Amino acid sequence: MTCKYVIRMAIVFVSVMAAPATVRPQAPARPTKPPVTKHPHDLDSSYIRMPLPAAEKKYGGLEGEHIKSFDREIVAVSEQSKAEGDLLWGRVAGTKYDDMVEGIVEAKFKQFGLQDVHRQYFDLPPQWFPTKSEFVATSAGKTWRLETARPATGSVSAPRGGLDLDVAWVGLGTAADFAGRDVKGKLVIIQSMPMPGVVSHSAVYNGSARRAAERGAAAVALNVAIPGNFQVQIGFNSGLPTFTMGTEDTAALREALEKNPVKVHVELETESRSGLRDASVWGVLPGTTDEDIIVMAHHDAYFDGALDNASGMSVMLGLAEFFAKIPREQRRRTLKFVTTSGHHAGSFGTQWMHDNRSTFLAKTALVINCEHVSVTQAYFDRSGPFLHNSDNIDARRWWVNGSDKLAATALAAWKTFGVTVYDTMDSNASGDMGAIDRDVPTMQLIESAVYYHTDHDTPQIVPAPGLEAVARGYAKIIDQVNTMDRAQLMPAPPSTTSAARR
Repeated sequence: MTCKYVIRMAIVFVSVMAAPATVRPQAPARPTKPPVTKHPHDLDSSYIRMPLPAAEKKYGGLEGEHIKSFDREIVAVSEQSKAEGDLLWGRVAGTKYDDMVEGIVEAKFKQFGLQDVHRQYFDLPPQWFPTKSEFVATSAGKTWRLETARPATGSVSAPRGGLDLDVAWVGLGTAADFAGRDVKGKLVIIQSMPMPGVVSHSAVYNGSARRAAERGAAAVALNVAIPGNFQVQIGFNSGLPTFTMGTEDTAALREALEKNPVKVHVELETESRSGLRDASVWGVLPGTTDEDIIVMAHHDAYFDGALDNASGMSVMLGLAEFFAKIPREQRRRTLKFVTTSGHHAGSFGTQWMHDNRSTFLAKTALVINCEHVSVTQAYFDRSGPFLHNSDNIDARRWWVNGSDKLAATALAAWKTFGVTVYDTMDSNASGDMGAIDRDVPTMQLIESAVYYHTDHDTPQIVPAPGLEAVARGYAKIIDQVNTMDRAQLMPAPPSTTSAARR
């Protein structure tokens, strides 16, 4: 597929826009996804589930639907934030909903019988919140509201009373797209290719926002060209009032611009809130030695956050419940479970571990990070601007900092339970693991997909068999790691040649 064809596909990712506030301009006929009239396929009951091998019956208690019940309970907290009308809704760090989900974890730990259950509080730096957002377009005497337009994380406010702006379409926002274009004082619209989702996308690599600001734009609107009309919460800091928009809304705006001039009225008010705090919630299952294994998952989220990161929290809770039923004398190492603080606000929970690594991690044999662990595999439709979910589970990126023996143990366990992974390991750990990835032996599975940081990150895209497979794999890894001495788990020291080269 040529680059030219890919760009054309990005521009035609459009379908029928939501009902307008008044009357929306007539758009050219576009393909519509035909309704399914026969042979319905229920994905939830059709995901491939690996049979439990006879030799692994002990892990049968880690059951997918039970683990997913934790996911739904956590997501319900986000839904309360949405129902109360929060513009930045979800389990946002430092908010009462963040505190509520910490309370759920704390209660579960106590219910399971964990010891030393407590919260470790961190003061957050001033946090950005939008308080008002408006995005209305007018063309040929007709006016409509773009319902998916929302403030990009960290955006500056617009002047009081808002801005009334002409619109400039700059495609992918490369230097070639801006060449010869007058964008001064205008709203610049950038369409970006997902690589593969809404956080990693082409406009980031192209420096599109910086280019718009340097050329005198008054505001920026970004669309990551995922089929549909997703609301997206990402940072895209141009130093200007900045919005994200769904693909269908963006297409309607572009089509209107192709026929007539378009004016856009935008309002954006934001504030910085000080004095907020967030907590890591700890629970402990004592072992028979002074060494430990840490299992962690961050708890803050935008929107429902069913994948990011209720899925990881659910697996962490499932593992805590599973190992709590095993007598202490059968646990070689103490198991520490923690839902970590302030991931989207600076990963304070794991940063604290790193800052105190010489003492806190001195006896740690392994850290497992549970993050974005199970999501349906999605495909772009070849015949139109549509997105299909499948009855398969996306492969996960993976990371192991440790010995070859530890890596082989992890890969074998994941294979046993049908956990799909990429062909090669990540070159560095991402997500909440980043602060401590090389401090001690560490591992994680993580997959970001097209859904996370969007309003489509719901329980429907989190397959229960995927939660089950990951939980069973991690449980087996913990058991096998407990048969190895810490020295067997550590990564090989760098060679003298490598050290000298650095």
